[in-house]
Amino acid sequence: MSDRLPVALLTASLVLMVSGSLRDLVSPLGYWGAWGLWAVVTLIVTRRAQGTRTQTRPPGWVMVSYAVLIAGMLLSAAFNRDGVSAYQAAKIAVIALMFMAMWRLAVRLDGRRLVGAMGWTVVVVLVSLAVSKVWNPTGQALLDGPREGSFLAVYGVLWKAGAFLLPVFLADAVETPGAWARNGLMIAACVFLVLIDGSRTGLLLLGATAVGFLAFLVWRGGWALVRRQFRWCGAALVLLLCLQVLNTGANLGAAGQWWAGNATASSVPDGAEAAVQPAAAAAQSSTVQPARVLEGALDRTFETRIGNGDPARIKLLRASLGQVVACVPLGCGFGATGTDIGTGTQMVVHNAYLAALGDFGVLGLVGMLGFLVAAALPIWRVLRQGDRSVQGLFVVAAAGSALAYGMSLMLNTFTTEMSEWGYLILMLAFAWAPAESA
Repeated sequence: MSDRLPVALLTASLVLMVSGSLRDLVSPLGYWGAWGLWAVVTLIVTRRAQGTRTQTRPPGWVMVSYAVLIAGMLLSAAFNRDGVSAYQAAKIAVIALMFMAMWRLAVRLDGRRLVGAMGWTVVVVLVSLAVSKVWNPTGQALLDGPREGSFLAVYGVLWKAGAFLLPVFLADAVETPGAWARNGLMIAACVFLVLIDGSRTGLLLLGATAVGFLAFLVWRGGWALVRRQFRWCGAALVLLLCLQVLNTGANLGAAGQWWAGNATASSVPDGAEAAVQPAAAAAQSSTVQPARVLEGALDRTFETRIGNGDPARIKLLRASLGQVVACVPLGCGFGATGTDIGTGTQMVVHNAYLAALGDFGVLGLVGMLGFLVAAALPIWRVLRQGDRSVQGLFVVAAAGSALAYGMSLMLNTFTTEMSEWGYLILMLAFAWAPAESA
């Protein structure tokens, strides 16, 4: 059977992942229905893949992690008589089934197919961002101070498409140095998405990815290999600035219209605000001065929210530490770990591992930590074996992305949404399938 349909299914799953706000258009049930349809079609299409590889069963470490997490959730539900925890456990079980469908694709496709599918996905994200300048069907705010999103992925969601796809594009840049322009564009687009979203978690992951990528290059080929990356790196920097200029110009050109009558966009990004003050002047002007566009683009590229601090997260962490002790060993039920930080309602702790321990007990934490180990093991195997092959390169990239997802959970809430878990099941599948099926 041709790989054309499996590649199309892989692309469809990626588009669903990066379109986390699609549920606002089709409802949460419709979004889950789209994933369910994808899983059914995938299992049907790949049913003949059995026996084509030496290893066709999903990796035990990943499946055991799901089983332990679900067991912890069900025990907590029974102990606390909490139907919500049982419902969330059912959703995690469905996500585990989604992983099995993704695994069936991963054992059939290689890293090159993954890069191609990801490339089309980035195009979809950029096009949706451009369309959002003139059309916003969801009604959600797409601009908030320094943060920007699209109708398919609002700010707080948009950055994930850039941060979690970036490692695989970096691997492709090493493997295909001749395609420096294409690689530069994809890498620039990933960094661009993180920057305009403004997520501090995403920005931290960019830094960690850069350090990890440099260390891996030195291990793989020494400084000579590092020097050979300058071509696409230079192209990425230039293209990143071009994307920022285009985006800032579009924002400034529409600033008067947005401020005057579009309630879904409350403000323009900080880097653009200086260029459009006062707003009335921008609204009356038919053109935007190039110097101000460039200034705004540079501000958006090099000024970040990292230094702003996050007292709300710190307050949540401090309050939740005491709650966790009282909830061990079985947990206090879904959403119990959190506190009121002055808004009048309880906010759950922004640390998925602490939330798993407080909500679902020791088993919940062990299950979540199991995914971190599942992401690290393929990298350890490549390093231990000294595997410098193309396969080893893409294994490290996919596993590195899965590990980045695990690290991001230290600053984010526990979730049972496929728009979040989709990145993990994709990268874990491709990190394990090539290594075990070789």
